[in-house]
Formats: sequence, C-alpha cells, structure tokens
Amino acid sequence: MLKNIIFYAIPMFWSIYAHAQQNRPLPLFEFEKDDHRTFVTEVSARYERVANTALSRLKIVTDPKVTKPGIILKRPKQRKWNLEGYYEVKADVTNLGSTKMQVEMFVGNDPDGLIRWYCSDYVDLEPSETKTITVALAWSPWVHFPQPNIVGMRGIPGKIKTAIDKIDQIAFYSRYAINKDVFTIGNIRAVGQLEVRDTTGFFPFIDRFGQYRHKDWKGKTHTVDELVKEYQREQAELHSSTTVPDRSAYGGWSAGPRLKGTGFFRTEKYQGKWWMVDPEGYLFWSNGVNCVSPTTGTTGITHREHYFQSLPSDDNNPFYSQSSWASHGFYKGKVPYTTYNFYGGNLNKKYGPEWLEKFRETVHLRFRHWGLNTIGFVSDRGAIDQRKTPYVGSIWIRNTIKIEGSEGFWGKFHDVYDERFKTAVKASILTQQKGAGDPWCIGFFIDNELSWGDVGSLAIAALRSPATQAAKIEFVKDLRKKYKKIAALNTVWGTRYRSWEALLQSKTVPDEKRAEDDLFSFYEKTALTYFKIIKEGLHTIAPDQNYLGCRFAWANNDIVLKSAARYIDIISFNKYEYSVANVGLPTGVDKPIMIGEFHFGATDRGHFHAGVKAAKNQEERALFYQDYMEGALKNPLIVGAHWFQYIDQPFTGRGDGENYNVGLVDVADTPYKELIDKVKEIGRKLYTYRMRH
Repeated sequence: MLKNIIFYAIPMFWSIYAHAQQNRPLPLFEFEKDDHRTFVTEVSARYERVANTALSRLKIVTDPKVTKPGIILKRPKQRKWNLEGYYEVKADVTNLGSTKMQVEMFVGNDPDGLIRWYCSDYVDLEPSETKTITVALAWSPWVHFPQPNIVGMRGIPGKIKTAIDKIDQIAFYSRYAINKDVFTIGNIRAVGQLEVRDTTGFFPFIDRFGQYRHKDWKGKTHTVDELVKEYQREQAELHSSTTVPDRSAYGGWSAGPRLKGTGFFRTEKYQGKWWMVDPEGYLFWSNGVNCVSPTTGTTGITHREHYFQSLPSDDNNPFYSQSSWASHGFYKGKVPYTTYNFYGGNLNKKYGPEWLEKFRETVHLRFRHWGLNTIGFVSDRGAIDQRKTPYVGSIWIRNTIKIEGSEGFWGKFHDVYDERFKTAVKASILTQQKGAGDPWCIGFFIDNELSWGDVGSLAIAALRSPATQAAKIEFVKDLRKKYKKIAALNTVWGTRYRSWEALLQSKTVPDEKRAEDDLFSFYEKTALTYFKIIKEGLHTIAPDQNYLGCRFAWANNDIVLKSAARYIDIISFNKYEYSVANVGLPTGVDKPIMIGEFHFGATDRGHFHAGVKAAKNQEERALFYQDYMEGALKNPLIVGAHWFQYIDQPFTGRGDGENYNVGLVDVADTPYKELIDKVKEIGRKLYTYRMRH
C-alpha cells in the first residue's frame, strides 16, 4: 500500500528535531525587551504595554463598532522562531472590563480560511478573570514523518495543521464584540514536544467497521458478535426500564399547567418565560437531536481506496452510492464520487435484514427512555412518518439567482429582488413541505447558516455585482428616489459618478463610512424582504405551524435580528458556545429562541477532531452538555435546543471533510454512556428544572 502514498516535501531536520528540542517553553514575545511599536498592528483597537509588572503584557482597548477588534503581533525581526517540534501555542489573557467577553487567538495566517480557523481558539472571560488560550499545531501529540498525503478529512492523525515554518504572527481579537472591551495578553509561548512516528504500516488505517485501526479504546467494536451482543443488551435495558414520567403523547409536560390546545405546536409566554405549547395544550420544551438518519455515516471512497482495510464487494451492495455533494474540501470539483455508508453497513450487521425498520424502532425507544422529544433538522423521513416523536421540517430554498458580489461559507446570498425569487420560494416549499398540516411537526426551518455578514455587507455586495443584478438595480432605484440627482449622491458619498447609469456599471465600493446610512438602509430592506417572502410562502401551505427561521450562525447584528423578528415565530441560532444562559435579542425584541445546533466532542475514543467545541474526554464532554442544557433551560427566551448530531461523523469525513466526534452514538451505533447518562438526567428534569430556575 505504501507505494500509493504521496509525501509532502519536508526539510530533513524533521527527522532529528525531536532530539534538538529541549521540551521547554519558547517565548514568542517579550514586550519589555522587544520594541512592540515595530510589530503590533491595531485593528479597531488601541494598545499599550503594561509597565511596572513582573509579567510581560499588553493591554488592548477595543472599538465596539466592529465585530472583531483587536491586535496582530508580527514576529519581531530580532527573534527567529523555530516552532518545529512544538505541539501547542499558549497565551494568558485577562478581562479588565466590567462585562463578560470572549478573547480569540489565531496562530499564523494561513491563506486557507478553514485551516486558519483550525489554528485558533477562544475563552470566555468574566470580569477580572484570567485564562489560558491553547492552540494545537497538529491534530495529535505525535506526527508522521514523512507527512503522508491524506485527503478528504479535517482531523488527521499525525498531521501538522499548517506550515509551521511560515507562522510569523499571532492575532488576538474580542470575539463578537458588542461592548468596549479591555483585556490584556501575555506569556505567549510554544510548548510541548511532538513525538515523531514513521508511516510504516499506517495504510490502511480504517477497519471494516469504519473505525481507526491503530488504536484501541473503551467501547470500540472488534467483531460482529460484539455488535449483536450490544444490541441485545441495549434492547433488554430499553424494554425493562421505565420511560420518562409525566409526558403527554407529544412529549409535553402532562403534570404541569395546561394551556389552550390548538391541535398544533405554538408559543406562549408563561410566568415570564417563553414556552412552546404542544397540540394538546401542555407546556413543551424542544429537546432534540439533528441528523437522525442511517445515511449520515457516508464517506467518500474514490481516490482513497487504500485507506480502508476491508471494503465489501460493491455488487448490489446497498451501502455504496454516488454523491455529488462536496461544498468544500478534497471532493469539491471531483463529483460524482463513490461513497460507502459504514454506519448503515454496521446496522445491517447488528440488526440483520430488517435493519432499517429496527433502526427506526430503536430511535423512538431511545428518545423516550433518554428524555428526548424532538427529531431535528435533516432526519430520516421514515422515522418521522411513524409519528411517534415530534419533529421539525427542513426546507432549502433552491434554484435562486444569487447576489454575485456576495460571499459566504455555504455560498452566495439569494437575490431577493429578482422576480424569480418568489417563484423559487414557492416551488421549494411545495416540494419539501412534508409535515404541513401534521400536528407532530413543530414547525419549519428554512435555509441554514446564511452569510448575513456585518451591517451593510449585502448592500456592498450588490454594488460589487454586475449592472444586470436585480439587487443592484433596486439599490440604485432607491438612491435615485432619495437623492434625485447624482451630484447630490456624490456629495454625500465623496464619489465622482457621472450619471446613475455610471453607478450601475461601476463595481467600485464607496467609502463605507460616508455611505453608511444608505448601505445600512438597503441591508435592512434586503433582510425584511427575505423574511417577508419566506413567511408568505410558508403561510400558503402551513398557516398554523411555526416558522423557525434560518438557523443563524456566527455573529448576527441587530438589524437582521429585528428584521427577522417581524416575520419569524421562533428565532433559531446554531450556537456553538460553552453556555447560552445569557443569549438574548436586541432591545425591544421579545421572541422565543431555539438553538438549532450545538455539540461537544473529544478525541479520546478514536477520533482526531473534536468538532466545533472541544472537551478533554468523554466525561468532560458529558459535563459540558449538562452545563449547556441547564443554561438553556434557565434562559427565559429559549424554548428548545437540538444537539448536532445523532451519530459520529465518518472518521474519513463526509463530503466536505468534516469528521467530528459529535454523536450520541458511534459509527457502530453504540451509545456514549457518559454522555447519554447526562442526556437522561436532563431529560427527566427538563420541565421541573425550567419552571424552578
């Protein structure tokens, strides 16, 4: 197999650097010695060196007008960093302000935005609190030499994350800044010595169950007999234990107050807290899980056949398929490609020929015994159609014209002014509206993690687009109506357009500060137009069901949230944080919130990527889950939280390379006991805890 490996070119000192390093911290900055004026760049912030102290620190004061103010530290010219062999970069940070904040650190500035994100982390800081931010430079405490060309995966065993010899800066930001923050940074150092391993015998590194071959761990599956015995053990447990008491047919609180039942899920504020109300009138809090599906374990095989120890014959094998989804990563531009579904194959081994029916039956049994009451976003239609567990509808607005000048992780933004947008909305809703009129359907998420950007960004995107872009035409029409003459616009914007037609043809963005009022106004109009059209389209087929929003991600500004609140029944956020106890909405907005996604992962049981929020191990992962859910239940606005996702992502990555340990169960369908114990604990006290806190 080694003949198939392509190696990266790496300097020969890699083979001996472990002996050269003395495993002692390497200071990267010493502000009392280095002339910081030559290597610090302010980003909507100002800094000063903290003098008369034993610690070498800088104090940063941020400007809250931008979402990521901070400073960038370039490597001082007199320092020759040699980070080869070091595992982590650490920095101590202290919040000197009067409000809670987050400080984020980026190590290096890799041109690949995804890799740059891998080389970052942040901490939550209460006033006067000090913590250490840690960024790992490799996916494991050991590295391969030479580095094999492993593709299609994000977390890779033995892989360096970025070109270490090119790391020449460290940046610190106030994350999602909304206040004038004051914090210090110091003791920035490289620590930990990476072990070096050769690649002999590494390939293939995936066993027949889809697990990492070169490590053993608690709960790992070794034989089909183990799969079957685990199934028998769990079924006996599920059928012998009692379900969560005091639950209505829909999972509402049958022992609690009973309000008006309308035959559908709705929202109501009760005793100062937002709640959902189930079709029978019982208080309901949506405790759910996303991607409850037997197809979630699908991974690409094409161009990577040597990764796998024992793939079955593809002759009439139902777990092989062809995929054309690859939004990012190795398979982007290489579609279609062959995939194999290890999770489905393991279900077949575990449950036998009726594996799909038993999978669905087990899902409902697990949910009832674990205290879960909602099947979340993008889940198995067969399980949903059994109507044993409430669920959410999942709708994507497809086949729209996009604003050419826009950008975003999942793609460009819809041009809501194009006459075809309304048609696309209606067509998308009509073809994906399964659940309309069904009392078991809580409501509908429509779209996911759209890139709203900073206030004004969609207006700027329109200006960067061609003259034929409907959004740009609409923006220019609004400007003509306001200013009448192009000269008046030029005076305000500081531009030199000769005519309105010249503005339409130009792709140059004006001074954003001078054009701010107009940029903000059109941005707001775009948001309002989007939510209004979606609401009207959904109302035509599901007038009695909730519009759950577009699952906001990243930072979201007051303008877009206020616009959404005019049309959305429940505002949804994919909120990957350690706590949502204090998550709120802009002043004057009083709406219920649903957490559409959150998770915690660890790398102690066969994975090398912990997901968006990392824990040290499965025990800490369970504690993080408990803290998050208790914070959500205490928050008077939050009416539900949905874990992402039901099973671990494939070790070798889904279509875009994600391969996180974020499942309630692993690829062999074995529950993570530590996490499930906390899921049960929360599920049993769900309603009484929320009512009391």
